[in-house]
Amino acid sequence: MYDYILKGTIIDGVSSKPIDDGLVAITQDKISYVGPSANFQLAEDVPVFSARTILPGFIDCHIHLTGSEDAGDPGSKASFGDSLLGAAYQAGILLDAGFTSIREMSEQGLYLARAQARGKLRAPRIISGGRCLSVTGGHGDDGPEYTKEEVNKKSSTSILCDGIDECTLAARMQFRKGAKFIKVFATGGVSSPTDNLDDIQFSFEELEAIVAEARRHHSYVTAHCTGNEGAYQALLAGVECIEHGVMLTQREIDLMAEKDVPLVTTLYVSRLCADLDGPDWFKEKAAKCYTAHVNTIAMARKAGLCIALGTDFSNSHNTPYRHQGREFEAMVASGMTNLEAIQAGTINAARVMRMDDQIGSLESGKLADIVLLDGDPLTDIKVLTDSVHVAAVFQSGRKVK
Repeated sequence: MYDYILKGTIIDGVSSKPIDDGLVAITQDKISYVGPSANFQLAEDVPVFSARTILPGFIDCHIHLTGSEDAGDPGSKASFGDSLLGAAYQAGILLDAGFTSIREMSEQGLYLARAQARGKLRAPRIISGGRCLSVTGGHGDDGPEYTKEEVNKKSSTSILCDGIDECTLAARMQFRKGAKFIKVFATGGVSSPTDNLDDIQFSFEELEAIVAEARRHHSYVTAHCTGNEGAYQALLAGVECIEHGVMLTQREIDLMAEKDVPLVTTLYVSRLCADLDGPDWFKEKAAKCYTAHVNTIAMARKAGLCIALGTDFSNSHNTPYRHQGREFEAMVASGMTNLEAIQAGTINAARVMRMDDQIGSLESGKLADIVLLDGDPLTDIKVLTDSVHVAAVFQSGRKVK
């Protein structure tokens, strides 16, 4: 017996063409049927919801639940508790935008993931890596005005570690708190004041130690990579996913193809940073990124890499969760087709989450994570850029919007 029926044009996440006049049947938390309405015998007493377009729940593979925008006046030195409560509120905005699962990088995400799993938090399904590992003076370092100890005490997004022993301990601490993977800063970045974009941050031996620790936990390491040399070293050390990949060359792309390593996009933020005002060091670094990033995506597409949606959003003034879907538009602007962008934010992202047997596509037997839209994203990708176009959201079969 089916609990309810969804009717409309279906973009299932895996097929090359939509199913016009399609139907999705839901039983408890799973999808029971996906296909043409004409092939389904509809019972009279089953509720039916209709929409212009039916898609899998969206998945963001790179996001930060820092809660900073709702933690009070920044000048008031808001505590971690303030930020955590802000993040708990903001997580519901992601659901409203159609994102039913996220891969997250912050300490807040570790606690929010458990609350969501217990049914105590209105939020996407959260797979968190906890705090990101950085070398002193690297992309995760807030700057020389703070001591290393102060950064490690106050930051909820990064932890500074130097040498094999500290790197191993930092990884173990994230797993101790519930992390499902480890993220490292393998190169410099735009927003960090003390490094260059192409700095190689961890030594090869440090990266090998972190990778080995993750594998002992039956997990993996993903790497923030802006410059290419640090990315190449990370791939040789056994890192299993690349975040951003802004300045990759064909050498790194070929190695990723050989090792079946996916690329997480964050294109919108690259374009945004190029247009933002800020200190001279920030503007100088940001100006170098967007064109290079688009070139990386072109090489990745040609090589057949798994490209997955990631936003790097944190619900700041410039990265509001209501507009989380702007990454779909940014991918299309970089040369991807509308369908490729949708698949990057559904089935490909599910593969990066290592949950593609459960989510990421509308297929019988998978969890009923489903988005109903009032428009057609195959003809107008902008309908994905604002939560106002998301008519309804289902998560594990339960209507959450």
